[in-house]
Amino acid sequence: MGKKRWIVCALMSLALAAPAQNISFRGGASTMLYDETYFPGLYGEGVSPVFPSFSARVGWQDMSGSPFAALCKHPEIGLNFQVDALSAFKTAKSPGIGNIYSLHGYFDRPVLVAGRFSLGYTLGLGLAMSFSNLYGSNPANWLLSTPANVRISLGINTKVFVSKRVFIGLAASFNHSSNGAVKFPNRGVNAFEFSLLAGMKNRPSNADAAEIEDDGFRRKFVFELQLTGGVMSNEAYFEYRLEKDGVWDNVYRPKWSVQGAALYQYARMHASGLGVDMFVTPFCDEIARYDGRDTAYTPVSVGISLLHEARYRNLALMVGVGRYLYDNDGLARNKKYYQLVNVRYHLPQLWGMFVGCTLKAHKFRAAESVQFCLGKRF
Repeated sequence: MGKKRWIVCALMSLALAAPAQNISFRGGASTMLYDETYFPGLYGEGVSPVFPSFSARVGWQDMSGSPFAALCKHPEIGLNFQVDALSAFKTAKSPGIGNIYSLHGYFDRPVLVAGRFSLGYTLGLGLAMSFSNLYGSNPANWLLSTPANVRISLGINTKVFVSKRVFIGLAASFNHSSNGAVKFPNRGVNAFEFSLLAGMKNRPSNADAAEIEDDGFRRKFVFELQLTGGVMSNEAYFEYRLEKDGVWDNVYRPKWSVQGAALYQYARMHASGLGVDMFVTPFCDEIARYDGRDTAYTPVSVGISLLHEARYRNLALMVGVGRYLYDNDGLARNKKYYQLVNVRYHLPQLWGMFVGCTLKAHKFRAAESVQFCLGKRF
């Protein structure tokens, strides 16, 4: 089965690479961030796995006359296929969690270009698959309890061109894989990756790029309303069943939120502002029934958040840090602050609507929920 999987992935990569402008490969090592709660039982006291990682990328460079392309020094947008070879690292009491296979879109932007040298950053979002066996009984599945997970990647890279198109370089990135609390347990895999890279890439010159268009940008205030909805598991019930009967048992419940925001768009690519957030947990009574705290909860929480949007054409990344004004839904203890990450695609031709997905987290690492979003900008 393993060989067939590799063959399928290789064929997909070749099919994607055929029409691509840029092709690159990476190989290196990743080290998992230590978790003092779970790692001692999985790998041993003070031990964090170090495992090999490999990736292949196919990309397309924006050489249009868009002002966004000129501002970002003609960035590369493409697909990355990666293998995190965790099967090479065994756990103390089980075979391990197996390899993680991820396929995600990426945005690679050079920040500094000097002759043959460039320094830039990469953002990635997509899907991570783990085909470990024995879900529900393998101790290592405390990290990834579902085959399909969300993959987030943030990194920096340097490139040196050794010829007109061929380059070599170094890269460092932070990679996160988890199911976003759709199913428990959900500790997630957090790892720092260091890799060597090599590939072929267009090197744009002033003659290559189209004449810059004037899109009529003006600084302005914008307002928006966003509705999000999704499904999450009841962690209190999961912990209750685990302690009482020694089994993994997830029940899935809806989760909703509403956000109103006011932003000042001070640059073509950037806007910042404030949001007022309302989070709805309809199953809070069920949480109270199983968490053993003898506390009554209320379904609605309210907070205020600082927001920043980075945009490229109609694709936008909105990040926020919020402070609860009122919170008593029972989802976590002693939480005062929350974090929001929105990836959305704007549809200006459709009355200013946008669609996307939203991740809400606490302590910058513990995901509360992943939801789909629908909104309108005014």
